[in-house]
Amino acid sequence: MSKSLTVLAILGALSGQALAQDDWDVWETESGAEVAVAASGAKDAPVTWAAAWNLSTNRVLDNGLEIGAVGRFELQHDHPRRAGFSGVTGSDAGLGQGAFSGLASGPGDDHVGTRAQLEQAYIYAEGGYGELRLGRDEGVATRFYEGAPSIFLKASTANPVLDPTGRAYVRTDHDLTGPALKVSYASPRILGVRGGVSYTPTADVRGLDRDPERRLAGNPQISVDSAAEAAINVSRRLRESGVRVRGALAYSRADVSSALRPDIHGTVETWSAGASAEFDTITIGASVMGSNNGLDSGAGDYSAWVIGATKQAFSLDFGIDYGEATDDLTGLKSESWTIGAARELREGLRVAGGYRSQTTRIERVLPLGVPHNEDSPDGIVLEITLSL
Repeated sequence: MSKSLTVLAILGALSGQALAQDDWDVWETESGAEVAVAASGAKDAPVTWAAAWNLSTNRVLDNGLEIGAVGRFELQHDHPRRAGFSGVTGSDAGLGQGAFSGLASGPGDDHVGTRAQLEQAYIYAEGGYGELRLGRDEGVATRFYEGAPSIFLKASTANPVLDPTGRAYVRTDHDLTGPALKVSYASPRILGVRGGVSYTPTADVRGLDRDPERRLAGNPQISVDSAAEAAINVSRRLRESGVRVRGALAYSRADVSSALRPDIHGTVETWSAGASAEFDTITIGASVMGSNNGLDSGAGDYSAWVIGATKQAFSLDFGIDYGEATDDLTGLKSESWTIGAARELREGLRVAGGYRSQTTRIERVLPLGVPHNEDSPDGIVLEITLSL
């Protein structure tokens, strides 16, 4: 509570005399909704879907300071074994859960049904000195993310919102704390460069796409506390060529603890980098990240990277991408590529389809010396999104 009061005091200081004005009758309010469905032709791949409703209101004061509030409520029915991107990858004894990857080995799978979550609920003040946010929100490492383009808005190869096969292990969007309560500051963009920092006291909120609180079968539950993030984002249009270039760098650290296994966890450190270039009809980009997963032994590192390109032609968006992920804690190695096309049928209605190959191997040898089999749920992927 004391941290929240401190931040509110800072917001008041930023607004100065403007907050004392009596003219509060003019507020701009916007709302919107979106629905998405994604399915795969791979074996045993359920139909997944997501829905969201967002509401925002803001007011620009006489001194130029903008104050406001943002909320976003979501429903999601993802693959039952991979809710929140976390999950069990093998059936042998659990050695602990990755603080960033959310992956672990265990004796069985947890099946999670439809979930609902207030993903965003924050207040903000933005002016000439930057923007300050307080509440449920993404950290700056995720907000400043840049990387490979994708024709899929929800069921992308990397960082998917919906994962019909339950085998999407490539994550480069640097989301350590999910929608937990946090305070963030982002500087103004100067010559195309913007910096930011975030602080999350406790990552104790189960987000739909990042679930730090989920407990996996056969593994002790972990706690992520005192998470600090720093990120830089660059966005510039080159005058001579007209090409828009973007880039981002981010670093985060947090304390990781487990009441049942205090001997294996310590501090989680994660870094990421990404860039893209947007031409007239072609966009290319890539991103990479690495994390020690919160294990002091150094034996649980997670790393991932993805590269992709899209091309606009014949009223279609064509795209191809490739990504890999490695999780030393579980012995997982994953490779995935997608090729396909998308088209906006009318304003707000978009359809994307393509072929996706996913190959996953568990290379850590079991006590009896028998490695896990290779898993390759390849097939067609279809996605329909509607924005209102």
